[in-house]
Amino acid sequence: MEMPLVSVVIPAYNAAKYINETIKSVVAQTYLNWELVIVDDGSTDGTAAIVKSWAEKDKRVIYVYQTNQKMATARNTGITKGQGKYIAFLDADNLFLPNKLEDQVAYMEAHPECGLCYAAIRHFYEGEPSILYTNKSESPFQGDDLFRECLHRNFINVLSAMVRKEVFEKYGAFQPGWYACDEQYVWINLAYNGVKFEYLDKIVGLLRLHRASDSARGDYLVRSGFYFLKMFDIVETKLTPEEKKKYAPDFAMLRKRWKFRSFIGKLMVTPPFSWVLVPLFLARRDRNFVRVDAS
Repeated sequence: MEMPLVSVVIPAYNAAKYINETIKSVVAQTYLNWELVIVDDGSTDGTAAIVKSWAEKDKRVIYVYQTNQKMATARNTGITKGQGKYIAFLDADNLFLPNKLEDQVAYMEAHPECGLCYAAIRHFYEGEPSILYTNKSESPFQGDDLFRECLHRNFINVLSAMVRKEVFEKYGAFQPGWYACDEQYVWINLAYNGVKFEYLDKIVGLLRLHRASDSARGDYLVRSGFYFLKMFDIVETKLTPEEKKKYAPDFAMLRKRWKFRSFIGKLMVTPPFSWVLVPLFLARRDRNFVRVDAS
């Protein structure tokens, strides 16, 4: 039986600290028919040298350079360059478990109606790799309106996703230049266009949490709010008049929520409010993560 090719896309920007370990997690896959498209998004550290050394040893590793255009654009570049039937995503500091590609390819081959397969992952804090967590916000979809669910929450971590390339070719992928809610926009767009999402109840990856990550910065809510409000405007233009009426309460509530979050975000970058609000924001974020048994 022929094994379909999987294109694993890694956007990398100044990723020299972690990229070697990340590549190793792909090389260690039990599924062998993959290509690894690493898009260097204008790195100024040693990322290029590390990736090129891997490309010399393993022809399945492909190095692509572009000037810095942010992660969403780098992912689009990787999708375009990839030749696989399926696309999988891996950020430059995260890890695939060895079963990731084998399990998801097997599922999608057995379910040709499935356009997007997502699965479970575990999270770990930098420096504490043996202590694993689940993210409460990533519980799988169980309702009857996938589009509405995708509007309200990003329950699919991109690390867990595998998508048929033909789906991206037909409906598009990431919004170029975005660096907030870019993944959620993709899931909303695909759900709206009737792509079938299916959940595979297996753990396929490990996501590294940084206590000083982008989402821990005081201006995170301000920056995110801009993109979320922009996203709602773009998505709403796609709707028919009947759909606009149906989902009007959802859009009104979500816009109100993100305008309020943007207001709080402005306070978070303004002393003395920031001294109180930033720790509260980070504590609330961390409560989403529930410790689990490593086994």
